[in-house]
Amino acid sequence: MSNVSKNVLVTGSSGFIGFNLSKRLLNEGHKVTGIDSFNEAYDPSFKRLRQQILKKDLNFNDYELNLDIYENLESIKENSDLNFDIVFHLAARAGVRQSFLDPISYIRDNTIATTNVANFVKDFEIDKLVLASTSSIYGNSGSNKMTEGEDEKIEPPSIYAASKLSGEVFAKNILENTVSNIIITRFFTVYGPFGRPDMSILRFIHWIVEGKKVNLFGDGKQSRSFTYIDDVTELLILCENTNTNCTLNVGNNSTSTLIEIIQYIEEATGKKAEIDYQERAYKDPDVVLPNLENTKNTTGWTAKTDIKSGIENTVKWYFVNRDLIKNLKYI
Repeated sequence: MSNVSKNVLVTGSSGFIGFNLSKRLLNEGHKVTGIDSFNEAYDPSFKRLRQQILKKDLNFNDYELNLDIYENLESIKENSDLNFDIVFHLAARAGVRQSFLDPISYIRDNTIATTNVANFVKDFEIDKLVLASTSSIYGNSGSNKMTEGEDEKIEPPSIYAASKLSGEVFAKNILENTVSNIIITRFFTVYGPFGRPDMSILRFIHWIVEGKKVNLFGDGKQSRSFTYIDDVTELLILCENTNTNCTLNVGNNSTSTLIEIIQYIEEATGKKAEIDYQERAYKDPDVVLPNLENTKNTTGWTAKTDIKSGIENTVKWYFVNRDLIKNLKYI
C-alpha cells in the first residue's frame, strides 16, 4: 500500500490470512479494524491467540460479530468515526468435507455474509473491496482451465466451492456500476506460520514431529499449488493500487505432491514419517495448478517462495510454538 496511512477493514482478522495481512498493514502504519466471529470451524483458541497479538498494536481495533446479519456491519459505522478506504473480506467458513455435512452454515457464512459486505461497501461508497475466494471452485478441471473470467463455465464440485462462487457473483452484481472497485482473489492452498490447523501442511508437521501416524487420504500423488503466506499478503497489498474490477488467481506456478511435502517436512525436522494410507477424500482433485497470466499482467505479482523454503520456515515456527500447537483440537 502507499505510504499514506489508510483506514482498512479486514474481515476474518483472526483467521490465518486475515491475521497475517492485518499484521503487515499495521507494520506499514495503517489503521486496521478487524471483524471475526471466532466460530468453531477449527479450534477458536488459535484465533484468540492471533487476536491477542494484533491487539498489542494501538492502531488495531476489532469487533466480534457475525456477518450474515447486515445490521452488525452497520453498527461498526455507528460506533466508529472512520471512513474506510478499503475492505479486505477474508472471513469465510472453510473446509470442503465439512461443507457436505452442514451446507446451511456455508451458505450463511460465505454467500450471505459476502452479499452483506458488498452491500456495505456500496452503501458507504468505499473505494475498494478485495474479496477472498478459492481455487476449490475449479474442481478437477486441469491447469489449462483454471483461468479467471470464465465463471459461467465453472461447475463448483462442493457446497463450500458453490457458496464461495455464489458470493463472488452476488458481490460483482451489487457493485456493478458503482464507485467501488471489486477485486476477487482466488487462493490456492495457502500455508505458513500461524496456518490453519485443519490443513495438510501444519497437520503433517505436527504428526511427524510428535511421532504420530500421518493420515494420508489417497496415494499422496495428488499435486497442489502450495502458496506461502508472505507471497499472499504481498499480492493483497498490491491490490490496493489495482484500480479495475478483476479476478486474480493467487498461487504458485509449480506443484508438489503430498508425498513430496511429507519428504520436505522429514528433511526439515530430521524425523521420519509413518504414513497411514486412507481412502481418498470425496471429490479430491488430482492436479491443482493455476493459470497466473492475468494476475501477473494486472499486478506484476508472482510467488517468490519455493516450497522447500516455505516448509523450512513453517517448521521453524512450529518448533517455537510447539507447546501451543500440540494442545489444539485438530479436525
